[in-house]
Amino acid sequence: MVWIRAMAERADRYHAVFLAIARGMFMTRLHLLRLTEVVRLGIRPNEEGVMLLPPQLDEEMMKLAFDYVLAVFPDEFHLELMQQRAIWFKPQ
Repeated sequence: MVWIRAMAERADRYHAVFLAIARGMFMTRLHLLRLTEVVRLGIRPNEEGVMLLPPQLDEEMMKLAFDYVLAVFPDEFHLELMQQRAIWFKPQ
C-alpha cells in the first residue's frame, strides 16, 4: 500500500509540473505575440514607460496564446487548462 501512495504522490507532482509548464508556455507565447504587435503597430511607451496594446487586441493575443497551449498539450489536460484559463487571463 505504501508504494500506491508513493505513486499517487508522484503522479500529483508530475501533474503540477505539467500545469506549471503549460503556464510558462502560455506566458512565453503571450509575451512573443505582444512584442510582435508592439513592433508591428509602432506602439511607443506611455508616461510610465509601459507599452500597452489596445484592450481588444490584448485579449485576442491572450486567446491565441491559450489556443497554442491547448494545441500542444494532450487532450486529457484540456479540462484543467480550461479551469486555469480564468486565472491566467487576470491582469497582473
